[in-house]
Amino acid sequence: MNICEFNKIKINELVKISRNAGDSPDKVQGGGGNTSVKLDERYMAVKASGFMLNQVTPDNGYVIVDYAKIKDFYNNVDLSSGKDLEKESQEFVNNNVVEVDGLKKLRPSVEAGFHSILRDYVMHTHSVYANILCCSCEGKAEAEKIFAGNEFKWIWIPYVNPGFTLSHHINETLKKAAEADGEIPEVIFMENHGLIVHADSSERCIKLHDTVNERIKSFYNPGDFPKVLLEPSGNGFISCTEFLSSFIVREKVYKSYFYRNALYPDQLVYINSNLESGNGKLNIDFARGEVIYNTNLNEATAMEETLTAYFYVIENVRKAGLTLKTMTEGQIAFIMNWDLEKYRKTVIGNGGK
Repeated sequence: MNICEFNKIKINELVKISRNAGDSPDKVQGGGGNTSVKLDERYMAVKASGFMLNQVTPDNGYVIVDYAKIKDFYNNVDLSSGKDLEKESQEFVNNNVVEVDGLKKLRPSVEAGFHSILRDYVMHTHSVYANILCCSCEGKAEAEKIFAGNEFKWIWIPYVNPGFTLSHHINETLKKAAEADGEIPEVIFMENHGLIVHADSSERCIKLHDTVNERIKSFYNPGDFPKVLLEPSGNGFISCTEFLSSFIVREKVYKSYFYRNALYPDQLVYINSNLESGNGKLNIDFARGEVIYNTNLNEATAMEETLTAYFYVIENVRKAGLTLKTMTEGQIAFIMNWDLEKYRKTVIGNGGK
């Protein structure tokens, strides 16, 4: 199949919503977050695993899948089958990737499952503002105050493992919401994960995403997200983000701090895994607050943005008088041992090549 056979206007819409989020590290960090656009009644373009959203172009950084088949899989899956549904669902998605002349052969986002069941335009981000809610024990109750009487409906998804379990849970929750209210909520808050908005146009999708974040910002007044700065140093880069160094020293951060305060998957993928592996890519002098990345600019940027967002969320959850909602040991272990996250990290390390 040739890329010319697909709707170029909608491919450009994918680029637009991807760049809208991807150009702002307060919305997504590194290779986090994903976007999708339904091209017709059968095919969907979805961000490729490991790519940054600002790397999506009309001819790179995304995958085309047969979403109709994937949606059917989730609508008819047999939970009592005894099968490894995590493995089976990912194989099913990969088997429904459409090979297109002119597009690199890439893996679709690990969240392609829930993209298939949502509306035509989807933005999933790890917004630091949404995560003030999603990473606090009081988050759902706070959202009920912030979004009382809003013009859109929203739902709250308690933390479940990403991949099959999350996609299935979102599908079932939306069905119940539609049965109860006659419509599908356009905004989804995912505990210890992030935000999803989906709509029937790219304009509506972007507006929803902006509205949700602005209302949270207005409610808490968290202050500007720190500007991320890196400078070349030796074989890598050194952090010049003053917020990072001051937080590390002020809060007396130490290595096990990241495990005691595990908040969401991207933190585990980009920060914890590099601290634990001893690969030398991430070095933190906890006494001085110095952070050095011995890797390429792409991966250094991903780690720097993730680390900054992580500390920013912690600081503002506490400023709001809320309680940090941390991940359990089992949830941490799932992410740290998940092959799909290891793949995503490898792509980032290779600079999206």
